[in-house]
Amino acid sequence: REFACGGDPDGNVWDDFALELIDASSEDDIKRRDLYDGAPLLTTLDPQRLLSPWAKGPVAICGDAAHPMMPNLGQGGCQSTEDGYRLGEELAAVTHTRDVPWALGKYSRVRVIRTAIVQGFAQLGSDLLVDFDLMMTIPLLGPFFLTMTQLSMPWVLRFLYTPEF
Repeated sequence: REFACGGDPDGNVWDDFALELIDASSEDDIKRRDLYDGAPLLTTLDPQRLLSPWAKGPVAICGDAAHPMMPNLGQGGCQSTEDGYRLGEELAAVTHTRDVPWALGKYSRVRVIRTAIVQGFAQLGSDLLVDFDLMMTIPLLGPFFLTMTQLSMPWVLRFLYTPEF
């Protein structure tokens, strides 16, 4: 409703068609879905978290529990699948149950760098989508940052999607 009355405090106003859809919907049919992510684990200085970021003893986390990310890159499920693959590889090498904690620690050490990079790009992309208009108002910096992001993306993606990584 705030957008129907001249906009929010920033002057943002919704399209008439969007307001028509809202008016045609009952309040019970409108669902709020907040999106949340977390900072990549590489931002910590805790030695235990650096040595075994997502594992402790015989327990490990994966997917959104380990690296929640915004959906704009479509990578949440992809990274979870890669987690499962890496877990399978590490656990396949276990010959005794005493080796399970080591295998889980290795899984998380191997995966944390790649997922932190993807997670960071998802956060950046989400921030750009949300604050694009604001960013473009910053003289030189906004357009420069957008151009550098567009130019670097093919190389970043090529790096992220190599078999070695």
